Amino acid sequence: MADGSSGKRKAPEEAGAEAAAPQYVLGRARSVDVVGFVEARAFEINALQRSLEDARASGSVRAFQTLPRHLRRRAASHNVKRMPARLRERAMAEMAKSAQSSKALAETGRLTNGAAGASRYKRRRARTVREEYELRQGGKRWLETHVWHAKRMRMAERWGAMVAETPNERSHRAAYRAAKDRTHVQDVSFYRTLELAGPAPAVAALVRRLAAPGGAALDSRPCLAGARAAPLTLHRAGRFPLAALGPALALWQPQPDASAPRRLWLRVHPAHADAVRAELAAVLAEPGVEATPTVRLADVSTDVVSFELLGAQSTPMLATVLAHVTDPAAAGAAALRLVRAVPSPAVLSEGVVLALRIHDPRLRFPYRLDPADAALRADEQPRLQELLMRWPAGAADLGAPHDQGIWDRAACARDAARRPAEHELNERRQRQLVPGTRLEPDPAADVTVPVLLVRTGPEALLGARVAQTDRRCVDAMAHGWTLLAPRGWGMALWMALNFAGARPQGLSERHHIGFEAGLPTFPANWPGTAAYDQWAGAAATAAYQKWARRPPGKRANYLACGIQSPFFPPFHALLGISGLPEPYPAVTPDGLECRLRRIKKIASKSPDAVDPDTMDLDAPTDPAAATAAIWLLAGDSLAAAAEALLAAAHDAPPAQPPSFHEWAAPLLAAAGCVARPDAPSLLDRCLVRVRLACAGRGVLESNAPICLHSAGPADDIGYVMTGSFSLARGSGMAIGACSLHGLFRLWAAAAGRAAHRAGRAPRVLVRRLCDAPPVAAVLTVLP
Repeated sequence: MADGSSGKRKAPEEAGAEAAAPQYVLGRARSVDVVGFVEARAFEINALQRSLEDARASGSVRAFQTLPRHLRRRAASHNVKRMPARLRERAMAEMAKSAQSSKALAETGRLTNGAAGASRYKRRRARTVREEYELRQGGKRWLETHVWHAKRMRMAERWGAMVAETPNERSHRAAYRAAKDRTHVQDVSFYRTLELAGPAPAVAALVRRLAAPGGAALDSRPCLAGARAAPLTLHRAGRFPLAALGPALALWQPQPDASAPRRLWLRVHPAHADAVRAELAAVLAEPGVEATPTVRLADVSTDVVSFELLGAQSTPMLATVLAHVTDPAAAGAAALRLVRAVPSPAVLSEGVVLALRIHDPRLRFPYRLDPADAALRADEQPRLQELLMRWPAGAADLGAPHDQGIWDRAACARDAARRPAEHELNERRQRQLVPGTRLEPDPAADVTVPVLLVRTGPEALLGARVAQTDRRCVDAMAHGWTLLAPRGWGMALWMALNFAGARPQGLSERHHIGFEAGLPTFPANWPGTAAYDQWAGAAATAAYQKWARRPPGKRANYLACGIQSPFFPPFHALLGISGLPEPYPAVTPDGLECRLRRIKKIASKSPDAVDPDTMDLDAPTDPAAATAAIWLLAGDSLAAAAEALLAAAHDAPPAQPPSFHEWAAPLLAAAGCVARPDAPSLLDRCLVRVRLACAGRGVLESNAPICLHSAGPADDIGYVMTGSFSLARGSGMAIGACSLHGLFRLWAAAAGRAAHRAGRAPRVLVRRLCDAPPVAAVLTVLP
């Protein structure tokens, strides 16, 4: 190299000589070099210091805290298998020492505490589909068809249950066509079924305490035999004609032994079901009732599923779906085969009941409605005519002496529990020699289903017998059947009806069909009931909030149009009842006025002046007391009496016009309230439901005032509850209510006109909610 040194390694002896030099020096010095000694023992000293530090921190530092920062977790897991292998033993020892006495370290290395050992997700997760189904309800009852409806319709919480409100697709005109020409189906399992069990006379006497007089007789022979359902209008006990609750449908269980205890089902709307049940319980708890035979009250709503079918093809559709009966010779099955050829269910008497026992509807699924099946044979035509003239008495009985059908809830629950699962039926279909062949019932594996068919129509909506209706529009839309089946068979029957061609609809479409038929629906058209106040109050609150969200310059100024109550009909103020029930929004006139107009009014007034229009409304009163003071005219006999009072205007005007109470005296006689001491006040608080049909062009709006020909606020005689364009009539139509005082003024005005033609229906004006001329309409009294 450049310095002359060689690149070879030194000889071993030279290296050894150099390494022994320091020992020679130390030994010759006879002294200790501390620095050199420490450098030679540096590794041992560092190890000793680390062990001391680890021993000091072992009581406060966990095993996972010794990991590098990039391996640590903010919330350390209790699973030691996530730790490195060199720290697992220490981690398990630390967990064993720190575990509480009620906890134990499992062999898997997880800290367990019974059921709490699983993760929070697994602990909260439902173990079965049924548990998940019940967990997701969240305090709101789900119908058996809820999952099917939730995928296709908008759901809303109504009366403690999730109810289908309206389909996601456009269905306004389609629902009308389905109810008019085909079949409209709705799951009405949210209806409540109250059961009264006891001797028949005691049960009938209990229901008569609440039912309006002059209605259907519960103790008549067809009703007691279970062959006919009785429509009722319920009131609070002893308060008729005030304190109306709503309509109901009574159905007796067939019982051949007249002395045996009987059961009666009351089918009521959930809007007033709690009030009906409380009133029945109050009557049973009265001191004088203790001496009478015992009557038991129970709510069996969850044990029954029900579907409502409306339309011209509802009868043949039911005959197709329910054709697979166990006993074809039974009276109910034979009657259903015969009536499948009727053009409309309105041909059959309303209220008739059919009892059937069918095989599992899943065996013959899917169903198809074949028009050829509706044709009758030549030998069946005379039998159909005889059936229409005389309904068979045993059609509501299954025929077997010990077969109670749907009334035996325990037997229905046992059958539903042992029915074959869907996958078992699919396996049986796969074993069929010919693909697509319908399954035959196996007595050893399959079960049967008892069902009830009740012919429903306008009487069920009105809660009373109806002699005459507007057949031009009510013929098929308001007539149909109600199918009752045990719990657990809702989805099977629902799918069968859908695949057979029925159009499923929601609550809004059902109200629309009732409106097209010109019939009031409950609770939307039953003023004077607590259920109506709840319904109208919720709708008014939603309408007011929608109006208030708009800017003041963009929303309607109702006060400028002379409308004091644009969000709900103020029937309490119309009848002179002070106060406003709680469900309604308390909106002052100032709240309906635009801001600029309000500022100008305040600036133009003196500070001491008080404008009564800007004062708050009366303080809210008890809604039950305010509403119970209203007499709602319901029933065919009372409606006929009110119609006769208005028809008297067609005669020649009398020389001495009668007073209001003299004019309305026949109405008190029809209601049986002539001897009551408060008869004059009853007439003052009487509401009469009316149907309004436009005499020309125009559409009638909801909440619009009904007035006389002067169309002023002082001439208001009633209000519109539901108004829109009627597809059945091709013009505007509305369902409203007028005060009896208002009808008297209408009669007096018509009787005083010399040009009034005999036989002409009375006409009124309906004001608009906007700045537009009023609409002339023809008035008809509704039962």
